[in-house]
Amino acid sequence: MLALEKKNAVSVLSHIQMKELENWLPFQQRPVVVVDPSFQLIGVLDDRCFWKKRAAGINEAIEACVSQRFLLVSSLSDIGEEDPQNYDFFILEEDHQYVCYTAFEIKEWKYEQRISGLLSMNRSLHQQLDMSLQKNKELIRILNSSYDEIFVTDGEGNVLFVSESCQHFTGLPPAAFINKNIHELVQKGIINNSVTLKAMATHTIHSVEQEYPNGKTVLATATPIFDEEGKLYRIISNSRDISELVEMKRQLMEHRSTQQAPKEWMVQKNVGSQKFLTQSQNMISTLQLAERVAPTDSSVFIHGESGVGKGILAKIIHEYSPRKNKPFIQVNCGAIPENLIESELFGYEAGAFTGAHKRGKTGLVEAADGGTLFLDEIGEMPLGLQVKILHLVQDKTFKKVGGTSEKQVDIRIISATNKNLMQMIEEKTFRQDLYYRLHVVPLHMPPLRERKQDIALLTDYFLEQFNTKYSRHIELSKDAKLLIQLQEWKGNVRELENFMEQIVVTAQKPLISIGDLPFAMKHMIHSEQHLPFHQMTLKKAVEETEKQLLTSALKQYKTTRKIAKALGVNQTTIMRKLHKYQLT
Repeated sequence: MLALEKKNAVSVLSHIQMKELENWLPFQQRPVVVVDPSFQLIGVLDDRCFWKKRAAGINEAIEACVSQRFLLVSSLSDIGEEDPQNYDFFILEEDHQYVCYTAFEIKEWKYEQRISGLLSMNRSLHQQLDMSLQKNKELIRILNSSYDEIFVTDGEGNVLFVSESCQHFTGLPPAAFINKNIHELVQKGIINNSVTLKAMATHTIHSVEQEYPNGKTVLATATPIFDEEGKLYRIISNSRDISELVEMKRQLMEHRSTQQAPKEWMVQKNVGSQKFLTQSQNMISTLQLAERVAPTDSSVFIHGESGVGKGILAKIIHEYSPRKNKPFIQVNCGAIPENLIESELFGYEAGAFTGAHKRGKTGLVEAADGGTLFLDEIGEMPLGLQVKILHLVQDKTFKKVGGTSEKQVDIRIISATNKNLMQMIEEKTFRQDLYYRLHVVPLHMPPLRERKQDIALLTDYFLEQFNTKYSRHIELSKDAKLLIQLQEWKGNVRELENFMEQIVVTAQKPLISIGDLPFAMKHMIHSEQHLPFHQMTLKKAVEETEKQLLTSALKQYKTTRKIAKALGVNQTTIMRKLHKYQLT
């Protein structure tokens, strides 16, 4: 017989010999694993049962006590939860060596494993809970560090979280909102035009302007969040003070204005169906000044050549003023005959002159009551009528033609001219006192030749506009655009607009090259050999145009920085081209 001393004092019998078994069992008092000579497992000899059967003889006792209620396993983990109830013994086999466990021992082992697993799980849960709490604290710190206000509700509008920045926006601490319903906050007037309610109603993202009782106006965006079943779960809203964004934009523009490189900042103003586009810093400065004075009633005087857009600038001032919902009346003083301009401006009483309407007529000044009166081309105003205009500017009163009583009007006057009024004052053709009454806030609109970068911008805009209007698909080559940008455009924006319309309606092919431009046969750019433009190569024509433009700009602006600003290119580009053409 072979005996293995292991955890449970297991013995292995290669051949049952009664004498040895009788000598061994009384000392061990443990189950014996029984195998045949080839180490095939036969059963388990239970010592407690054996001693009860011993009196009948050892063979009979062995035969009666060799249990078949055992399970052979290769690992204790293979033993299922129900197995200790179905088997008396469990035998672990390791290379023909056997370790025997009773069902009771397995139950105790299973119990210890469960307790150990629960303790391990408990430790893991505690660790996970601690980590979750730590992450939650970090998340709250992150949300509270945001300058924007963060507002969280559930699907019913109950407030779950408000970041600490809400006190900056609303003047109230987060506790004033937590555990309240959004409907309640709206009813109490704490929140107006709630973006959260809009997102709750539509289940879509919404952005609105909200006003708080302390006067703050914010741009709020609410985003709905849904659970796995598609039900509304949370609504997250983010609010930002709009005045801060405006200030950031102002600072950015100031920063750009200090740079030497040409400005790429583009400003667009919509005035009805018209657009005012510019990326020229001198024009942007004019627009900024116009917006600053727009809310006042001060008289504004716009200087600028014909076609620069003085009328559009006047409309922009009107649109940014408190009078924007009142009339904007534009009067072209040079387009009305001198003998009719007084009656057109001030109207007339019934029977004031031969041919007058029997009921009289309301003038343009009275039609502008409450709004803005724009006197375009004021330099064309007849000298005799300038006295009545002066009276209107000073007292906001006037008399109709043929009338005896004065009428009071509430108007804001904007004037414009393309003439040199100071010279006209010296020539006694314009009243000096009227000039200074109108010239309270002067605005200068530079001509297109002084803001070359706007030419390319307006060229693309007008090309798209007229392509849409006439259902065409005309494009300009790069060199054609460059040549357009290099022109003087003495008629300014109006001339460029008419020119682009001419290109679109007369084009015979979709891509317009430099030789297809209408002015190609009129503007003759000569080379050193005095060749006409149409006999040059494209490269030579562009070079000659650049050279002439740089020569003219150098005489006018003196420095490469000013030349670059006027032409809308980098200073390094100007320096390189001056060197190329040997210009100093």
